[in-house]
Parts: sequence; C-alpha cells; structure tokens
Amino acid sequence: MYKKLFGLVIVAHIVVLAYFILKSVDTGDDLDSLDDDLELMPLQELPVVPLEEAQAAVSQAKAKTNSSGKFTLDLEAATDYKLPGYVRSLGLKSGILVEVPSGKVYWKSKSDVPVAIASMTKMMTALVAFETIEQRTDVTMDTVVPVTVAASKIGGSQVWLDPRESFSLRELMISIMVKSANDSSYLVGEYLYNGNIHAFIARMNERATELGMTNTKFLNSNGLPEGLYSNQASCEDLVYLAHELLKHPKAIEWSSIRQRTFRPNADTPTMMTNHNGLIGTVTGVDGLKTGYTKRAGFCITATCERDGRRFIAVANGFPSSKERNAFVSDLLEWGYSLDR
Repeated sequence: MYKKLFGLVIVAHIVVLAYFILKSVDTGDDLDSLDDDLELMPLQELPVVPLEEAQAAVSQAKAKTNSSGKFTLDLEAATDYKLPGYVRSLGLKSGILVEVPSGKVYWKSKSDVPVAIASMTKMMTALVAFETIEQRTDVTMDTVVPVTVAASKIGGSQVWLDPRESFSLRELMISIMVKSANDSSYLVGEYLYNGNIHAFIARMNERATELGMTNTKFLNSNGLPEGLYSNQASCEDLVYLAHELLKHPKAIEWSSIRQRTFRPNADTPTMMTNHNGLIGTVTGVDGLKTGYTKRAGFCITATCERDGRRFIAVANGFPSSKERNAFVSDLLEWGYSLDR
C-alpha cells in the first residue's frame, strides 16, 4: 500500500513539473531558442502561483524594464497572434514584426537566430557615420572626401567611385542609403576613422554590443562576403539597430528616395535607383535597407508609419525580391489591421 501511495506521489510531482515546463516554453515560432542547459527547481520547491498573480508579475516586470528608458522587445506578445494564411511566407528563413517605440512583437519566426545580412549591414555603417559626424567638430556633411584607391576597388552594388574624384559626405551617405553603394560605404568608414577602415569596423561591432545586439558580428562596412564568412545578425538585433537609426531624420529622408542622380554635373550622370521596391508602392513605407547575397537571400528591414503608428519588419532568406516584397507588404497590412 505504501509503495502504491509513494508511486502516486511521484506521478503527481512529475505532472506538476511537466506543467511548469510547458508554461515556460515560448509557444510562438521560435521554439529552437530554448537553452539546452535549462535548470529546473527541485520538486519540493515548485511554487504554486495563481494565474492572475503570475500575469500581474509579468506586467510589472515589463513596466520596470520599459521605464528604464532602454528600448526592449516584448517577445512574449507574439504568442497572442497568429499569422493569417494570406501572408505568404514560403521561402522565409527568419523574420519579425515589431511596433515601435513600444517594442511589442506581433509576429516572429526564428528571430533570434544569427543569419547573413548582406547590405542590411549598411544600417550600422550609416549609424556610426551619423554619430561620428555629429561628435566631431572638424567634419560636417559638406566635408569633401577624396576617393581612395582602396574604395574604388570595392565591387558589387556601387556608384563607380574613381580616385580622381571627390564627393561630399552628404553625397556619399545618400548613395549608401539609396543605391546601397559598397564603395561609398568603404570610403565613408575609411575617411571618418582617419584612413583606418578596421577601426571603423571595430566601432561597428562595439556599437552593436552597446545596443544589445548579442548575435551580431561585422567583418566589413558593406555586407559583401569575406571568403567563407559573412556579416551576421539576428532579426531581433536588426530591429534594435533600425530603432536607433530612426533617431536620425536624414536616415529616413534619404532611404525613402526612389531615384536620385549621382554626379549630376557629369557628362554622363549616374542614376541611382532604390532597391526597396516597397517605397512608393506600400502606404507609409519610408525605409530602411534591403540586401542580397547568395548566402543571405533577399532580405529587408522595412520601416513603415501610418497615422502616427510605426512598425519595423525584418525578413530574411527569400529566393527573390518579388516574394520578399509580397510577404512584407502583406505582413505590414496585417499588422496595421490589429489593435494596439
């Protein structure tokens, strides 16, 4: 009899333990993020907390976090929503939809997994450049920068800088935000850090750490692959970066330009066309950065504002820009259909 009673006690403890484990699991799309070394409390110490009290404690903790003034993501909110079937996610590797400045996450999928980010790198390039120009007294957006040989040799998306040319920092920054110019990205970083591009990249990584971008690593300022390796970040990290970049009005002003002429006074001006096909086609979209490499697929960090309500959407890994744009367009429409 005692053996049977002891067995029933053990079973009861196991049921209670299973209940609390399930309660601790994120039931959203990001199940792979659970820690392998999760520590469990001893059976005899398992608390019995009423549901209402637990929910109140969570709300208080969030309020304390948000009151600190630091932007944080409310990842748990995503469990309250389910992406509708008409939002076509075929080909998506990871993504997230966040309302700012609240940080409320409406949807996420593998959003904490580091992935190749291609030219979305340039959001950090722009952020460090904006901050450096603001901090230095000897440099302004009108400062003229001579093109270096090293910058002229950078390939990929570019404005074909020539060592015989010079451009203002403003022109170079616009070419980064509109054309996603790799050569301009290199030149700006090189110039602002006194010819030392490696020091600029070190600052990019340092800034990522300051912003809490825990799954981010920059190898260069443009997003091009470096042999077997690439710049990487998680979608959550890119939201933190985009949120910080939004504090600089010129970032949105320039990233929302659909077309602009580079070298307007040249015999053959260079026409820059924005790679972000959502600008001018999806109401409210005003940025921020697209990207593509074979490793990253077609990716985007999109910013959108309607009637004072702003979202940041990040999507990565699509096989085509058409599929990427369709997904993000539908994702934003769904987001704006929901109550705050």
